[in-house]
Amino acid sequence: MSDFFTLKFEYKGHPHILDVQTAHQQFKTVYKVAIEEHEITFEPDEEGYVRAVSSKPMHDHLHPVDVGLLHHVAELIIQHIR
Repeated sequence: MSDFFTLKFEYKGHPHILDVQTAHQQFKTVYKVAIEEHEITFEPDEEGYVRAVSSKPMHDHLHPVDVGLLHHVAELIIQHIR
């Protein structure tokens, strides 16, 4: 079963609107997001945070994702689910 929610925010002066797909797996819920042409899955870790996992190695892309942006999106997902 999947659900969707939208994150609207500004990061480094640029507006972002990201659609987040919530995918319920057997033992956890993951959050799939397309960020700057990268498919990123945010999954829960042991400490109650979420970690970002790319569907492809980041070095295979011409334009890497800003790590700070990934941290910001992770924080927004945590805020949304709490």
